[in-house]
Parts: sequence; C-alpha cells; structure tokens
Amino acid sequence: MKERFHNHRVSVRELAELLQVSTDTIRRAYRRGELPAIRVKTALRFDLEEVHQVMQRQAEVYLSVRRCAASGARRTHTEAQPPLSQTGAQIPSSKS
Repeated sequence: MKERFHNHRVSVRELAELLQVSTDTIRRAYRRGELPAIRVKTALRFDLEEVHQVMQRQAEVYLSVRRCAASGARRTHTEAQPPLSQTGAQIPSSKS
C-alpha cells in the first residue's frame, strides 16, 4: 500500500483488490471473525490499519506455531491466541 492508511475505510471490493484475493475470501474472513469491519447501512467497511494489525498478529502466530513444530516442541493451548487466517491474503507492507 503506497499511502499511510490511518482512518481509511475501504469496501469489500477495494480490500480484495489490495490484498489480491477474491471478494468471497474477504466476506468469509469477516464472517469467521478474522477481519474487523463496520457496517454502513448494508455495506461493510474495513479500516485498513485494523486489518493490517490483525493480519500481522495472525502471521506472527502462524510463524510461531511453525517454529515450534519444526523444533519438535509441543504447543500449549492458550486462550489469548487469535485464530489463524485461512484467507491466503498477502500482508500489505506499511512502507510508503
């Protein structure tokens, strides 16, 4: 993403284009609670900063789980861990 995305809200279609996934993927992730959004009448709007933070946390958890599995360590169950994203979306870089 070329611009800073403070307080910038986008539609399902715009988010799908930014993340290079389908609109169905975005809607599924929203229904599963993987992507935060607000409703404006009947439309969904996604805050890019929130989406970026959620995807960053999910990527960190995913990498942590992979490291544990590779080392043979057993993963302990923790309630505080967010669910892993199943969308396949690329995490946009926050660099300008």
